[in-house]
Amino acid sequence: MKFKNYEIVQFNSNINNERINYPEKDFSSSIFTFIKICYILLSIIIIIILFKKMNHKFCEKEIFVENRNPENYSENYLDLDKYEINIYNNINNKDLLRCSRMWGNQKEFVNGVVRKFRPKKILEIGVAEGGSSIIILNAIKDIEDSHLFSIDLSTNNMIGYCVKNIFQNLSNKWTLYTGNIPAKFMKEIGNNIDMVFIDTVHFEPGEILDFLMVLPFLKEEAIIIMHDIGNQISKCGPANSRRNFAPYKIFNIIRGKKFYPSGNYFLTKDIGGIKLEKNQFKFIHDYFRTLGGQWDYFPDETHIDLMRKYIKIYYDNDCSLMFEETVKFNREFVKNNPAYVKPVYDSVSKQHFLEKK
Repeated sequence: MKFKNYEIVQFNSNINNERINYPEKDFSSSIFTFIKICYILLSIIIIIILFKKMNHKFCEKEIFVENRNPENYSENYLDLDKYEINIYNNINNKDLLRCSRMWGNQKEFVNGVVRKFRPKKILEIGVAEGGSSIIILNAIKDIEDSHLFSIDLSTNNMIGYCVKNIFQNLSNKWTLYTGNIPAKFMKEIGNNIDMVFIDTVHFEPGEILDFLMVLPFLKEEAIIIMHDIGNQISKCGPANSRRNFAPYKIFNIIRGKKFYPSGNYFLTKDIGGIKLEKNQFKFIHDYFRTLGGQWDYFPDETHIDLMRKYIKIYYDNDCSLMFEETVKFNREFVKNNPAYVKPVYDSVSKQHFLEKK
């Protein structure tokens, strides 16, 4: 009996061995290998997708770190792009679409900020065709004694064209200065500026110098609105905008309560506002340090000389020294690196304006 059992066991063992040697083994092994490869590839794809999402979140956090910090982000100014939007709707037509380079809810945001704070004296730096000028002028048309002063470096006949030729009814509260930097006109414009809108060259030192030129003339707790603060970041933005760091750098270093248009996707926050802290001059050395590093272009020497005199009047000696050292470094850098600065000069010189119709 035991022998028979042994035979049966041995027989079954032989059968199993024979089955192992069947050709189907190779087929099963191939399927298993294929599944394993697919699993590995799928894992790699998932890792890449998760990495991109993490990188996107990192970029968003990096750009809008003030937005996440309750000490710096003001919830009192949420949804300003929806505030008194009926005022904005009065001009929301195809003419404004032609004139304004702002997109999404940025135009509504500018309208809402002006309507919320109701400033008496507003300064705009960077006019182009006048799209932002129109929005601001429309928002102050029923605010008594409110006035907009606009400055643009260019003398192109298209500067302010839309205000002069399309929305002429809004021009009675508007003064336009062209052909030079703000330092040339600030004394004439005067003190007690309630609000500043900055949208200029975007390349360094651009908006950094713009802010430093207007700061001595601002009221305590003035409002700053700055355009193009978000989509120029090298880790997140497209390649052709990776050197547009000026508004990003100065906006994020300015001390004050930050606020943005509504919406979660960070690129919709390509415009933002700041209600300045009091005693801004205690942070002034930090602001001047923002000028450090490689500039994307070198301003005209006449403008450099004007800035030099301006800084000596309104800032301390340390600020003058920082400015001089930065100018000295960048004058040589730009001179010795023409290939680096050429794309910037080409971009600035090819500004497109509306065709006169």
